Amino acid sequence: MKKNINVVFIRINSLADEIIPPLHYGYLAASLPGSCKISLIDMLRDNTNEQRLLKEIESKRFDLICLSSYSKDIANIKSLSGKLKANSPESIIVLGGVQPSLMPEATMEFVEPGVDFCFTGDGEHSLARFVVDTECRNFSYDVLKNIPGLVFRLDGEIIKNPSELIEDLDSIPFPRWDLMPPASYPKSPHGAFYKYFPYAPIYATRGCPFPCTFCSASRLSGKKVRFRSIRNILEEIKLLKEKYGVREIHFEDDNFSVKRKYLVEFCETLLKEDLNIAWCFPNGLRLEMLDLNDFRLMHRAGCYAVNVGIESGSDRILKRMKKCITTEEMKESISKVKRAGIDIGGFFIIGFPGETKEDILQTIKYSKSLELDRIGVSYFQPYPGTKEYDDLVECGKFSYDMSLMKLSLHTINYINDNLTKRQLYWLRRKAFIAFYFRWKIFVKLLKEVKNLEHMTFILKRAIHWLTS
Repeated sequence: MKKNINVVFIRINSLADEIIPPLHYGYLAASLPGSCKISLIDMLRDNTNEQRLLKEIESKRFDLICLSSYSKDIANIKSLSGKLKANSPESIIVLGGVQPSLMPEATMEFVEPGVDFCFTGDGEHSLARFVVDTECRNFSYDVLKNIPGLVFRLDGEIIKNPSELIEDLDSIPFPRWDLMPPASYPKSPHGAFYKYFPYAPIYATRGCPFPCTFCSASRLSGKKVRFRSIRNILEEIKLLKEKYGVREIHFEDDNFSVKRKYLVEFCETLLKEDLNIAWCFPNGLRLEMLDLNDFRLMHRAGCYAVNVGIESGSDRILKRMKKCITTEEMKESISKVKRAGIDIGGFFIIGFPGETKEDILQTIKYSKSLELDRIGVSYFQPYPGTKEYDDLVECGKFSYDMSLMKLSLHTINYINDNLTKRQLYWLRRKAFIAFYFRWKIFVKLLKEVKNLEHMTFILKRAIHWLTS
């Protein structure tokens, strides 16, 4: 590569329940050639407005501007990318993330003319190859056709190259933590609560083998679960502890426990290394893979909390979701977690296709019967890439308008024939009030608030969940 490329990663300032280091940008930045000059502008962390961002972009003249988008943010990305292009027309703007990975051609068409290229799949090798091969100036078809996961325009058509899923996760460098020091982020973790600060998010695996009809994880990262080696994970934890003062790890994996032997080896190695670090699973853990002894081992190794996707208190709905677990089995697993001394939170979904008011009331009653410390209740979303999305679109019961819809946990975008929008709104509030307005639960939550900053975050989050 002849030219030193000036690259910036931008995380937009959108409504979020947590403000944590953007791991995906950290990995991408670490994978670029060492000759690149790399910056990260975290608008969410720094509460940066568009005017300030555009002024900085215009003054620094970046060669490459990298954006990422969930489905809920794509309309904002379209607007922002257009402004970025107007302020810095010489910059190449690329977009990756969930939305372009699930709907590459439609997303590429929607975000023009601001975005020049999109990426799908694992982006570490793809973005690095894009930078090296094109030098952000040579965009001939002979060059572009060989870049994995690249989506580009050619003679009025949109072309998508096959995506890449990186098999050897240890081959990916550790994230550029120097661009996003954990202590520089506010006390607003994924899962709302923490034990020690600073904490840092980590991924140990990629991929999901489960067939849940409401989730697109397997479409995004493949059905095969790929694992980092235990040694590789421990090396990153040591780096975070020694260089950045991290005292707690938050595993953001979908399927850390899918291979029981892997989790047991991690716990045993952590105990042997005696790192004295706390850890938890705010994104969720499949409990049915583990027994009481496994949970006790996790607790001895420093795990203090897990979340689990329960989704519904109706076995009929769970079967339709293809959750591969019954309400009774879930109840038994949660009991084992609590017996091991680990806190546990549960995720629920309401408004699922075919669900009735009675099903949701059953879910609310079920949530109170479980040994849970906290819950989250989300509206069903027909996310692109899921079986439910495909089925609803095929039968004409849902149409996705990227310019209007924000497919987030807090917005009602689909209402089945058995429910009304008003019912969904109030049933969600009923679920929260019924669960949290119990003395034991409420007092425990108050005890877990660390300081005024954390309290402010919790109150904002609670108001957001209760008023949306």
